[in-house]
Amino acid sequence: MIEVSHKSLQFQQGLLNRLRFKIRNVSDVPITFRIRCNNNTNYKLDHYVGLIHSHQEFENCIQNIEAADIKLFGDQLEIQYAEFIDPLQDLKDFWKSRKSLEHVIITIEVLDVQQQQKEAILAELQVKSQTLQKELQTIKQQYIQVQKSAVDINYFNQFQEGFTVGQLMIVIVIGLFLGGIFR
Repeated sequence: MIEVSHKSLQFQQGLLNRLRFKIRNVSDVPITFRIRCNNNTNYKLDHYVGLIHSHQEFENCIQNIEAADIKLFGDQLEIQYAEFIDPLQDLKDFWKSRKSLEHVIITIEVLDVQQQQKEAILAELQVKSQTLQKELQTIKQQYIQVQKSAVDINYFNQFQEGFTVGQLMIVIVIGLFLGGIFR
């Protein structure tokens, strides 16, 4: 019989906010509604009861009052509604004598915008850190490869520097001489 424009109302922590929401009568008969809040200390509605003619909308406003710096969980609005047949009956009297089984629940959230920004920055930094870790790992592997090549070149240079050509010739001659003796 009704549709509500929001499933959740979100206030920003630290700010006094006024949020608008609409209740739409999607039936062919007039509907009356009553809105109850489980935390009337922190929230104020413009209208707690009202009448919506068939296929019409009713705009309402909720404000978080002194709770701007308090983050509460589980706050909600309950919109009870019923068919309203007698146009001469007072709406408050109607709701005093009746309890509606039909209702819609709207949750109320107080969002810590600064915390959300911190979490977004932290997530971004974690992604950058992971990228830098991968790049660092690649650089370490390249460094190890370069070090191995440098060790191989250094070993060859030491071998080359350890013998002069004359010394190498003497070793070859001694080797041939010893080879001839042992035959």
